[in-house]
Amino acid sequence: MRIAEFSVKRPVAVVMRIAALVLLGAICFTRLPIDLLPKITIPTVNVSTSWPNVAPQEMETQITRPIEQSVSSATNIYNVSSSTTMGSSNVRIQFNWGTDIGQAAVEVLQLIQRARRSFPNDPTLQDPTVTKFDPNALPIMVYAISGQSDPIKLRTTVDNEIGPMVETANGVAAATVSGGQQRSIIVDVDPKKLEAYGVTMATVAQRIVQENINSPAGIAKQGETEFTIRSVGYFTSLTEMANVPLGVYNGSLVTLGMVAQIRDSHQETRSYTRLNGKPAVGLTITKQSEANTIEAANNVRAKIAQAEKAYPDLKFTLSYDQSGFIANSIDDLKQTAILGGTLAVIILLFFLRSVRSTLVVALSIPISVVSTFSLLYFCGFTLNTISLSGLALATGLIVDDAVVVLENIFRHIERHKRRAAEAAVTGTTEILSAVVASTLTVIVVFLPLLLIKGQSGQTFGQLALVVIFSISVSLLDATTVVPMLASRLIKEEEVEEEAHPELRAQRGKKVGLLTRAFDWFGRKFEAVDQAYHDRLAWALKHRWWVLGAAFGVTAASWLLVPFIGTETLPATDSGDFSVNVRLPIGTALTVTDQKMKEVEKRLMAVPEVQTVFSGAGTNVSFRGAGGREVGYQGGATVRLKANRKRSTTDVIRQVQRDLGSIPGIRANVTAYDLVTQILSGGATNIEIDVFGEDADVLTRNAAAALEAVRAVPGMENADLGVQDATPELQWKVDRQKAQQLGVSFRDIANAIGTATSGQLSSYYQEKGFQYPIYVQVPEGSRKTVSDLLNLPITPSSGGPDAKPIRLSQVATAVQGMGPNELTRIDRRRYVAINARIQDRSESEVTADVQKVMDNLKLDRGITWSFGVNQKRKAEEFAGLGMSIFLAVALIYMLLATQFESFIYPLIVLTSVPLCALGVVLALFLSGKAFGLTAFIGLLMLIGIVVKNGILLVDYTTQLRGRGLPRDEAILTASPTRLRPILMTTSAAILGMLPLALGIGSGSEMQAPLATAVVGGLLTSTFLTLFVVPIVYTVFDDLARRFRKDPRDLAPSSVIEPSIGAFEHVAGSDDPPSPRPEEVDRIG
Repeated sequence: MRIAEFSVKRPVAVVMRIAALVLLGAICFTRLPIDLLPKITIPTVNVSTSWPNVAPQEMETQITRPIEQSVSSATNIYNVSSSTTMGSSNVRIQFNWGTDIGQAAVEVLQLIQRARRSFPNDPTLQDPTVTKFDPNALPIMVYAISGQSDPIKLRTTVDNEIGPMVETANGVAAATVSGGQQRSIIVDVDPKKLEAYGVTMATVAQRIVQENINSPAGIAKQGETEFTIRSVGYFTSLTEMANVPLGVYNGSLVTLGMVAQIRDSHQETRSYTRLNGKPAVGLTITKQSEANTIEAANNVRAKIAQAEKAYPDLKFTLSYDQSGFIANSIDDLKQTAILGGTLAVIILLFFLRSVRSTLVVALSIPISVVSTFSLLYFCGFTLNTISLSGLALATGLIVDDAVVVLENIFRHIERHKRRAAEAAVTGTTEILSAVVASTLTVIVVFLPLLLIKGQSGQTFGQLALVVIFSISVSLLDATTVVPMLASRLIKEEEVEEEAHPELRAQRGKKVGLLTRAFDWFGRKFEAVDQAYHDRLAWALKHRWWVLGAAFGVTAASWLLVPFIGTETLPATDSGDFSVNVRLPIGTALTVTDQKMKEVEKRLMAVPEVQTVFSGAGTNVSFRGAGGREVGYQGGATVRLKANRKRSTTDVIRQVQRDLGSIPGIRANVTAYDLVTQILSGGATNIEIDVFGEDADVLTRNAAAALEAVRAVPGMENADLGVQDATPELQWKVDRQKAQQLGVSFRDIANAIGTATSGQLSSYYQEKGFQYPIYVQVPEGSRKTVSDLLNLPITPSSGGPDAKPIRLSQVATAVQGMGPNELTRIDRRRYVAINARIQDRSESEVTADVQKVMDNLKLDRGITWSFGVNQKRKAEEFAGLGMSIFLAVALIYMLLATQFESFIYPLIVLTSVPLCALGVVLALFLSGKAFGLTAFIGLLMLIGIVVKNGILLVDYTTQLRGRGLPRDEAILTASPTRLRPILMTTSAAILGMLPLALGIGSGSEMQAPLATAVVGGLLTSTFLTLFVVPIVYTVFDDLARRFRKDPRDLAPSSVIEPSIGAFEHVAGSDDPPSPRPEEVDRIG
């Protein structure tokens, strides 16, 4: 039993099968995690090492370089880059796409173990930490908490109570506290008393560790009772700490309290954080990798609501919310898909001129869309902007197969006077191979996307699967549900009246407003059909003029390409931006703080601004406040109001102007692009790497390059990735004298570091919480160089009876300049120039930068290149270019198989270049650049326009096989196919139009894709209707020269028409006759 016959005879079985698909999809929809983008695995491993108080030069030589050398032998490495700062080394290993990141991390860990053998033997050197780069580790929310007058109490409350409470929320991985003043036990050691009692800083720190400990001591039995023995030594009070013995001097015990003052306070203030000008503490929330972003954020809000009740004196302000942007983007995409589907159904209603018929077709949309959710669930995908974009784009295509089948059923009812049930079976069976063929054409276009590696493959491969699956379900719907519903809902009398409206009046039926609108549309379409017939007849007589004009205009459109430009992905407007403020290097924190207050004041004066979370001496970003504390820098994150009139870009322009007038600062204002942050880890739009081994020469040339590229239009916030050298005191050690006195270089460095920065010695336990104990020299005793020269140092090789010496005995202080950061890539030293692109396309700015850098005179040994991200972007575009070639090749193979001809697929494929005209014009007029999403739109467009070409060529071939002359066959087939071509094209255009208009949050990424499709369809459909028939005649004439009988080249079509129905159906003996006017025009 054929599938159509089964569907008509077993309607309950059909309904149950479709209901099962829809029910499964609906259940899966409720369980789908929600996120902005598909889960992306970026094959990158980071190796971080901490060695407190070690200068960047020593850190690089002794830690970074050995790690680089070791990990460079790992398998499938793309590149190795490193960044070394004071006391910190970070090595980043990027692997080739497709590398198993889990195995790569294990291999790196094993290689690091080898590198550790060459590390210095120093107890302060921490073991390297190996982590995999996770795009999902970006914070989903940042709360700024304020209200208490005591900053230490505020930070302590958030640390001990609020933070842990939020971390218990489902889906939350961590709640990180930053900013404010952290409670600490400060041991201020008096250097003079240390010298007087013969005690050193190292002894003080060591004795605190030894005395502040609880230790298990075994098990003891007493009778039948067994006791666990535990030595309890944790400090219970500061008084107990003060009584810690340090040694004996002149027969008397020296205690900690005799040489130091112990305070319950906080470390020296090195940064300030504020919310809208008031002191605040940041709470940054990160979700678990597999968690639903929206649900996790809602759970956090519930915990914050509990905290607000428990702490009424505190104010909780949401300064950043990724989940809000994601939720808005998802909701807007849902509405866009619904709007697109509605528009598609409306246009079909006018073409079909029947509510019942339109309902039969329209049902394919919810059936296909809802069923696709099961694919997302079982493939482990999330409900994100990419998957929803695929559904929104597929909405205009889903109805194609249903239109094909229903149109053929109508023709069987109208022309052959069959009953609806009979027509449903014969019409569907007749068209089945055509429907399958046209669906396969679209599917093969998206298959190459599944083969692309890199971010494009991971991101848009999901879109390809969604489109393929939804169209496949629509094929099932068209061949089962449509014939079943048509056999029951379509009335033969209504079909006849729709074809001949005059019958309604003859039968005495009332004509309503909607029916009048349908009849008006039908008359207009008949006029269009006749006009097309006449123009096509003219074009056949002037075919070389028409072909020259069509391909000439298409070729000329490429002159606009340089004005369009290219980009990877368009920037998204999430309504947030950041401000980075720098003052002259060496500026004191108090000065920076005053400047930041002025910055805050001007930011809050902007009407669109909702919150300003700022900091002085620290980097306040959308990851919270933290990082290295530097007195001469500050920053802020700004959240804008949702109901603002101006865009984020417009607000940023004003803010940049306002802050530029503040003397003594350099402020860079940058929009926060969440998509870029996820896909590239926060990389800037453009990076220029300047290479050289001599650090001073390299820095000088990089600074010259920076000034040159700043003049390039579109380069915003251009700056060096490595900051200028900072003033420093360089301690010159007399190694010979130090060796004689038993003092090592490390002893000296540790003593200086402990005195100036403090040393974390141990932790003070209280009520289940622990607070750091820092040993340091009071600020008043280390203001001058002479203060530091009097520091006592204990010789590490002098034994227990060794007497302390003064720092001045082995070292002198010299003022100099030292690097803040040392960077290398593939073991070559470099300085990066980073910038964001504004108001111009990425390709335009890159081309201008290339010219500027090529004309720049660099010193000998200095070279440059674009950054790694630019290279990977070029590789991404090359992969997409190959996918287009592969898509065309697959289509050719499919058509050659269908037509059993090597020539006819070429005729159909002539419609592909015609897409370029509409794509270029649409992008140019809309001001959008050609990026990855537009590339995907071009791929999709190829599949759609090829379907139209199949319609014309295949039906023309059938008619010629039935005896019609070539031109008669063309003039009969082309107008017959006009209606279904315009129906499906109009549905596709209107279905994607809301996406192309960029309605809603996050629509910037999908808009170029839909714009390319809509523009390409508008022009290629019109040109295809003329060019493909003309090219058919050209190939036919060529065949006459090489074949005696040109019909030898004309195959008997092995497929049925891809859309529409036969004029001459199976079982009819007489070929269709051309209209008299056609014969007259052909002459």
